[in-house]
Amino acid sequence: MKPTIVTLLLLMFAIPVPAWAQPELSEQLAAKLIDQALRNEPLLWLPFPLPYDVDRASRSKDAQLLAALHDHDLLVREDTMEMVTVESASGTRRQVRVGWRYDYPNETAESQTVEGFYYGRGRLKNIMELSPAYLIGDYYYAEAYIQWYVEDLQDWVTDPVFLQARTLRRSQESFEKPFEKRIFLMHNGTDWGFWQGQPGAL
Repeated sequence: MKPTIVTLLLLMFAIPVPAWAQPELSEQLAAKLIDQALRNEPLLWLPFPLPYDVDRASRSKDAQLLAALHDHDLLVREDTMEMVTVESASGTRRQVRVGWRYDYPNETAESQTVEGFYYGRGRLKNIMELSPAYLIGDYYYAEAYIQWYVEDLQDWVTDPVFLQARTLRRSQESFEKPFEKRIFLMHNGTDWGFWQGQPGAL
């Protein structure tokens, strides 16, 4: 009898036991946490670094997008002028090139810590899959595959020029054709919460 008890005690101490029992996670709670996390994260569109110089005569995609952002008071621009060397069949020659230099407005540049243009916030549309809680290291995690859409879409996004930008175009139709992605939740021993990153990466 005594050897059996000793063996059982050895097995109990040899097998890692989590600090708390496997927590329950309902789909309703998961939806609340995911939706809140999406709403808390402003969506920023960053098509190019600023300041950005373009020829005034340019009809490129970037030139069109920059001009539209300026028209919606999201950017300021100033005249630029420089001498450039132009190669042609008759040789090289110098000519004046005039252009625009686009940048954030001064008050925006001074106050912002990240670049980009706010265009909306995410909202949960549907949880397509939700895993049971599973233990990695000292914490329990759950994995969800979700559909989400963009709300609070800014007026400037609907300018036809921005149909060239896939992110903005898809955002406009995202309620009917939602985005999809995989996200994670983590239990800290007391509560479930949204987890940025991969499970176990603490």
